[in-house]
Amino acid sequence: MSRVIQIQTNFASGALDPLLRARIDLQQYYNALETAENVFCLPQGGIKRRDGLKFIFQLPTAAAPQNGVALIPFEFSATDTYMFCVTAGRIYVFRNGALVTGINSTSNDFITASSITGAMLDKLRFAQSADTMILVHEDLPPQKLVRGADHDEWTLSALTFTNAPKHAFTLTATNPAGTITPNASIESITLTAANNIFHDGRTGTAQAGASATITLDSGADANDDIYNGSTIRITGGTGSGQTRIISDYVGSSKVATVSVAWATQPDATSTFAVESHVGQYINVTSSYGRMRIVNVQSVTKAEVFAEVALFDNSAIGSGSYEIEHGYEDAWSSDRGYPVSITFHEGRLWFAGAKALPTTFWGSTVNNFFDFDLGESLDDQAIIGSITTDSLNAIVDIHSGRDLQIFTTASEFFLPQVTQEPITPSNITVKVGTRNGSKPGVPVAGLDSGTLYVQRLGKSLNEMVFTDAELSYTTSAISLLSGHLLKTPIDMAIRRATSTEEADRLFIVNSGDGSIACYSLLRSQQVVAPTVLKTTGTFEAVGVDLDTVYVVCKRTINSATVYYVEAFDATLHTDSAVFSASVASTGAAAHLEGATLDVVVDGVMQSQKTVSSGSVTFDRASATNFEIGLPFTMTAKTMPCETRLASGNIRAFKKRILEVNAEVFESQSMTVNGQLVSFRAFGSDILDVAVPQFTGVKKVGPLLGFNDEGAITVTQPAPLDLTVLALDYKVSVGQ
Repeated sequence: MSRVIQIQTNFASGALDPLLRARIDLQQYYNALETAENVFCLPQGGIKRRDGLKFIFQLPTAAAPQNGVALIPFEFSATDTYMFCVTAGRIYVFRNGALVTGINSTSNDFITASSITGAMLDKLRFAQSADTMILVHEDLPPQKLVRGADHDEWTLSALTFTNAPKHAFTLTATNPAGTITPNASIESITLTAANNIFHDGRTGTAQAGASATITLDSGADANDDIYNGSTIRITGGTGSGQTRIISDYVGSSKVATVSVAWATQPDATSTFAVESHVGQYINVTSSYGRMRIVNVQSVTKAEVFAEVALFDNSAIGSGSYEIEHGYEDAWSSDRGYPVSITFHEGRLWFAGAKALPTTFWGSTVNNFFDFDLGESLDDQAIIGSITTDSLNAIVDIHSGRDLQIFTTASEFFLPQVTQEPITPSNITVKVGTRNGSKPGVPVAGLDSGTLYVQRLGKSLNEMVFTDAELSYTTSAISLLSGHLLKTPIDMAIRRATSTEEADRLFIVNSGDGSIACYSLLRSQQVVAPTVLKTTGTFEAVGVDLDTVYVVCKRTINSATVYYVEAFDATLHTDSAVFSASVASTGAAAHLEGATLDVVVDGVMQSQKTVSSGSVTFDRASATNFEIGLPFTMTAKTMPCETRLASGNIRAFKKRILEVNAEVFESQSMTVNGQLVSFRAFGSDILDVAVPQFTGVKKVGPLLGFNDEGAITVTQPAPLDLTVLALDYKVSVGQ
């Protein structure tokens, strides 16, 4: 039998994947933990009991939180920030850790958002500039949320574009008879046609339908062939969703013949929409000139914009021009709406849509709602697409070092040529990495890298630009902690506000309702993952500058409830209520029937069960109290291993003889089931809070032999604990 001394001076590797239990050749093995539950890792290397959760608000049944919930931050200024909690049809606003009430001087404590459904919330994306936030989803017309003069004044409405982007999903051309005569040759022009050729579209209810025809409503245009080449869409009733091209139209009978027979024959219940000439193009084929129709004044007159100037303003004869049909709004209820959004280099960018999954759009510079391509000048709008050998549907777009586009199969970027801004003339799309991103989990920028969850949800990756390759590389942040990712559904990052804390990335897992928490100090290559658990499950996470909000699903008094809560470094319990007042009872109606931890004036009292909305203290508070759901911090070291000249000690039985725990400002701790005393003896020890202790606590000997020789530190008490290092003597037997 021999003795070895195991020293662990830091825990900077966090929780190590069980698949690495045998990797004693890795340095990370000796800086890691086998279990790190309800633990925050510090950048200095220590670990501390995680912050408690402050109770803020119970989402009412009318909000239907069970159908989905999302947390979205809104930063009006560095000192005026908000957190939106979005549910089906509602947006709740939180400011300074409290619900904003009386929204828009009404009795409602929420913004009505009737267009937002529960099914949208997992993929709802947003971008903010000043007092305006834009929300997008593939099934939602882009919404604009604007803050008014005060924190309780908000307006939500569909976004109105100066010029919406256009796309020709099916491009056709017609050659009308008769001349067209422009009154100018450049820019804004009025065209006068010799015949009736222009129309402003038509919507209505069909009179009848046949296999390849549809009879439009009685008010449709009486001119033969005027709708020829135009797209007709069945918008409702029988055959809804079908789109065809009109090949012939008889004005007297209102019968339109379509180019391809209907899959479902329309009838008198079918509503329709015939595309307008507005937004279509007239292409001069005899010489040159290209005009976009911007307004139809009559069947013989239209206003156009010459995107390619005409040779002159003389009449253009029959057969020398064609009307191009098929240009429509790129986004619509039929085609889908953008899936992602960001601001980058003075432009508003949208990306992806159901019908255009690989396309992205950039607005004109400093005119965010104008997507007119114009003459492709440097400050005009941009359209681009990803072209590869496989379908790469866009799931997110991010403004980082470059404009980054994340798809289901690869990661792309738009390089800045010689550091010049992106323009219509220099736009280039390059492949960065080939991992793919998980739909529904947002990306997060950190320092010079971008964090994203791989498409299968089993890896947390970081995409970083390298000057050597002038491209991006990916590193697997979760390589040593993949076991903590269990079907991720949400992600947010809180950046460090002092040297005493690291950046923290929070990933919500739907698999078990936990949060994988990564403490990151990328400049020092520190990645320290832990897992956070609570009574119930975490459903969503959001970061308001430096406050981390969560939505928790809990079972309270046999009922399922959804609470908005926030991590608070001053608290030691979950769903906690804190009061800085004298009291003999504490109100906690939201925790009816639950057993709570009780801390009065810093003294831990016996647990109490909430009855009739409150608990009665063993001793009345003189200054403050905290009551809330208990949770336990657990930190277990890796199996004891010392590399000796003769081999290792993995196969031998081990007994812990002595543990020296270096702690900082701590009040309670249990080591391998043995409670460590932090109180001094005296007659008043039960009347005052446990003093914070900094130094070494000695524990041992611990009884019994086992195979691991590991140290398990737990802290179930609602008190402070920070562990800086552990060293322990181990007796090794056969």
